Amino acid sequence: MKSLLVSSVEEYSGKSAVIIALGLILHDRGFKVGYFKPFGVGVTRIGNQLIDEDAYNTASVLNTGDDIEDICPIKLDRPYVEFVCSADSRQLKDQIESAYARICSGKDVVLVEGAVEYKVGKMLGVCDFDISSALDLDILMVVRYTSDFVLDRLMTAKEMFGDRLKFVIFNQLAGYKRSYVGCIAERYLEKGGMKLLGVLPHDPLLAGLSVSEIADALNGEWLVKPRDEDVIIESFLIGAMSPPSALKYFRRARKAALVTGGDRADLQNLALETSNIKCLLLTGHLEPPGTILGKAEEKEVPVILVADDTLTTMEKVDEIFGKARIKGKAKIERIKELVESNLDLEALMSAKIDEE
Repeated sequence: MKSLLVSSVEEYSGKSAVIIALGLILHDRGFKVGYFKPFGVGVTRIGNQLIDEDAYNTASVLNTGDDIEDICPIKLDRPYVEFVCSADSRQLKDQIESAYARICSGKDVVLVEGAVEYKVGKMLGVCDFDISSALDLDILMVVRYTSDFVLDRLMTAKEMFGDRLKFVIFNQLAGYKRSYVGCIAERYLEKGGMKLLGVLPHDPLLAGLSVSEIADALNGEWLVKPRDEDVIIESFLIGAMSPPSALKYFRRARKAALVTGGDRADLQNLALETSNIKCLLLTGHLEPPGTILGKAEEKEVPVILVADDTLTTMEKVDEIFGKARIKGKAKIERIKELVESNLDLEALMSAKIDEE
C-alpha cells in the first residue's frame, strides 16, 4: 500500500483525527504503519526537547516506535519571517527526505500529515505540494464544511496538486448539508478526478474537552480532582441567574460544565443535584463553602478554581473549544468508529494497492 499525505484547505479540519483512525484501522488489518509530519508549527517544550504537540500526540496514540525527531524533523521554533530569512530550503528538504526514509524503514504504509493548511510553508519550499512532489505522495484532502465556499478552496487546491489530489473527506457535516454531498461528488469531484471517500458527521464528543485539558488551558487549581481526567465536557453553561431559572438549562444540558463565581453556592449546589453537570468551573479565585466541596467529592464531580472572572474564563474556553486533540480512550474509539462506518476504506485501499 502506497503512503499518503493527509492535507487540508484550512486549519482545524481534522487531519490528525483522520490519521489516528486510519492508522489504527490499518494496524488492525495487519499493516505496519508509520507516521510522519514534515513541518510542525505548534511547538512546545517537554523537558529539554522541542516538539510539535499534534505530532507528539498522534505518534503517542499510534505508537509507531519511531524517534520524535524523525517523525517531525522541521519545527517552527521562531517567528515565521525570521525562520524564512534564516533557513536554507534545500537543506530543509534534505532533512525531510532523510527523516522520511528512516520512518519508512520496515513499514507497509506511512501516513504523512500536512502543515496547518496546504499552502503553509510555501516560502520555505516545504508546503504540502512541495512535500507531495518530493516524496511522491498522493493527497487525501480533509475538508471541514464550514460554509459552501469551502468548495471553491477545494477546487483551488486541486489546481495546485493536479492528479496527486485523489481523495476527499468532508468533515463535521451536519443536518441538511449532508444531502448536498451526492450532487457535489457527481458534478464536481468525480469530474475533477477526485474520489469522495465519505462524510464524517459533527460529533460533540470529538469537539469536547477533557476536564484535564480545561484545567490546563485555564491554569486552574483542582479543588476536587476527577476520578477520570478523560471525562469529556461537551458544553458550557454560565451561572449568572437565579436557581429556578437555571434549573431548566441544567436539565437540558448534556455533559456540561457550569462556569460561575465561587461565591454562587446556590447554583453550585443545584448543579450538583443535576446529573448532566459534570464539572464546576469556579471563577474569581473564590473558594466555595466546604459543604459544596464535600458534596462534589461524594458525587465525583471535579471542581476547578480559576483566577479570571467568568467572562474572561469563557473567552478562553471559546478559544480552545472544538480544537481539542484526539486523546483518551473515548475519543480514540469514537473517531475510529466514525471512520470505519462512514468512509469507503476499501476504495482507498484498493486504489492505493493498485498503484504500487
